[in-house]
Amino acid sequence: MDTLFHVGEKIKKIRQQMGISAKVLANRAGISSGMLSQLENGSTQGSVETLRKIAKVLDTTIASLFSEESEIPHSGAHESQLVVRKEARKKISFPDPLYKCELLVPDLQGAVECVLVELEPQRITDELLPHTRGGEEIDLVISGTISVQLGEKSYLLKEGDTIRFNPKTPHKIENKSDLRASYISIITPPSF
Repeated sequence: MDTLFHVGEKIKKIRQQMGISAKVLANRAGISSGMLSQLENGSTQGSVETLRKIAKVLDTTIASLFSEESEIPHSGAHESQLVVRKEARKKISFPDPLYKCELLVPDLQGAVECVLVELEPQRITDELLPHTRGGEEIDLVISGTISVQLGEKSYLLKEGDTIRFNPKTPHKIENKSDLRASYISIITPPSF
């Protein structure tokens, strides 16, 4: 619960630095004032979609909400700042039990985000959402089948297929099948 509280603190800090009230942020993000209050006081973590909406209003990324300001490690860095061992991957937790992410990079401080995403069977979302910034997103299906909707058009991707698109494009990724699906998502700049 400690990390979740820091996310709320970060949201509140950025909001206050921008000189906007909680009510204004909630309205602009399209969420209730109560939800924002719960996020800021650490009693909930919110969904990915909610955090993306807030990050967009705050002109930042979800990654920055989860990060402490620190430099990207260089050649003299400790192994844990450069290498991610399979058993030591950081998990990004969300309230949605059908959506699981593991970081494939040591942190979200670099110019690229790389995550392993697992979608449980029938993981379907309601909203098409853009990420907070442009750049590129590339998704490589490792197992199963995923449906990627970009605006009005949908693409069915199977194991080994990839897709590349501008993450500013409103999109959603779903698993409409009865089997678990997993994919590697590479996004620049980081969106989490």
